[in-house]
Amino acid sequence: MIRKKTSAAMLLCLLSTAIAMSHERRAAVEGRATATPAGWWKGNTHTHTWWSDGDSPPESVAAWYRDRGYHFLVLSDHNRMQEGQLWYAVDDAAKRQALELYRRQFGPDWVEVRERDGVTEVKLKSLDEFRTLFEEKDRFIFIRGMEITDRQEQHPVHLNGVNLERSLVPQRGATVAEVLQRNIEAVAEQGRRTGRPMFSHVNHPNFFYAITAEDLVALDHEAGDGFFEVYNGHSGVRNHGDAQHPGTERLWDIVLAQRLAGRGTTVLYGVATDDAHQYTQWGLQKVNPGRGWVMVRAPRLTPDTITAAMKRGDFYNSTGVVLRQLSIRERTLELEVQPEKGVTYSIEFVGTRRGVDLAGATVTAPPADAPGRLSQRYDERIGETFERVAGTRARYVARGDEIYVRARVVSSRLHPNPFAEGDREMAWTQPLVIAP
Repeated sequence: MIRKKTSAAMLLCLLSTAIAMSHERRAAVEGRATATPAGWWKGNTHTHTWWSDGDSPPESVAAWYRDRGYHFLVLSDHNRMQEGQLWYAVDDAAKRQALELYRRQFGPDWVEVRERDGVTEVKLKSLDEFRTLFEEKDRFIFIRGMEITDRQEQHPVHLNGVNLERSLVPQRGATVAEVLQRNIEAVAEQGRRTGRPMFSHVNHPNFFYAITAEDLVALDHEAGDGFFEVYNGHSGVRNHGDAQHPGTERLWDIVLAQRLAGRGTTVLYGVATDDAHQYTQWGLQKVNPGRGWVMVRAPRLTPDTITAAMKRGDFYNSTGVVLRQLSIRERTLELEVQPEKGVTYSIEFVGTRRGVDLAGATVTAPPADAPGRLSQRYDERIGETFERVAGTRARYVARGDEIYVRARVVSSRLHPNPFAEGDREMAWTQPLVIAP
């Protein structure tokens, strides 16, 4: 009787694995990107594994990205790197499905398991143990990092440290802005101490609407490089905002205008990530890989050169659109899309002009049901569309009254596994800052 139950459970597990792999293969085919132009490297700086709250071991996660043409990956688990010793409890059907796939991918001699109090546990491999299975010159590398997972009262405050040498502890603070600032400084201090390029990016500001435009405007980025996620593929982070909260693109424009003209400080770069947690279940409300990524222009594929290029702003973001050429210099922003058959493109130049009212108005009587914290209300001319071009090539020459201008490319093709229903494949450049 016990054997029959075990056999049925195993058949169910194998069937679930087969279904998940079918969904994964379909997602991989539908979500394919065209070949990367020379000099550009595709990567993701935000994803999760069994070392925190991902649903798969790190080797399975890394294999997903490597096998789909990514060049670099940051495994950004919550408040820890993939180091030391950790036994992971495989205590539900989804984890057993992931374990079965893990064994099939890497072999039973690689996967270490034990039984403890009636629960199967897997000994997780460290990054130093498994990186040699994946890394290859000019093909694929890991960049060390973590998601610094902090909070201020009930508000989640998360940042990713990129190219770290060692893990950091959350720094805490009396306000959300102070929590952000102290964690940013902790990453910068490690960079100074080690002599390596590092940066932090503020994650999913609309997650529980914890982070406002004013929080991002107030940040002091010592090295002049500030980053936040303008796109995050997690289904629960509210990229598009709501009636009381700006979407992340609108947030970006408010912060750029305020920082560059209002306060005279530094630019804020936008980053696209997928923040993937789920590799065994696929669909609209799942937290899947492959939704958003960065394309970095660098002379070679190493952790330091990729990080240094991002700190210079030499990258763009994509959810499926590939750029053949991109030039941001002096007063000109020029780009060319790498076209795909049957797909049309709209290239939009978005920015804010000098003279626009930058003063925000505090929302004095917010709706009773408004969740989280509220940004101030700002002039709608912040983040206006200056020009719109249909086609694959466009050039914007500043006339001199702009604070900044950035480009957004919207494809006619729907994203195959979107953050939200109806999302199209897109790309976003970094802003061209116009000197007065």
